[in-house]
Amino acid sequence: MKNCKPHILSQGPYLSITNCACCKRVGVLYKNLLIGYTHKEFSTFVKNYSRIDFEAHAVYFPDDSTRIIIKTPHQDIQLNLDYQEFCELKNGLQESALLLDAYQLIK
Repeated sequence: MKNCKPHILSQGPYLSITNCACCKRVGVLYKNLLIGYTHKEFSTFVKNYSRIDFEAHAVYFPDDSTRIIIKTPHQDIQLNLDYQEFCELKNGLQESALLLDAYQLIK
């Protein structure tokens, strides 16, 4: 792992999605959360996440905010996102998936 040299697939103020060719893993760093995926897990997560309709699945929280809870491939980890965070992550995931697909075609 110390020999890994991940390259950035997508980056924003609170988001960084990287791919490491050495260990063949994708890292999603969002705010203070880091989740690692195999390429297959990442692809499945992006496809499922992209189909989510925020308005249809959002819940009202006691602090007067509307948020959505997203399951991850890791049973004990869920993402709790407001609309802006949901969209920011969705855009980054989709951008990263496209780049990852392009890199695999080039290989």
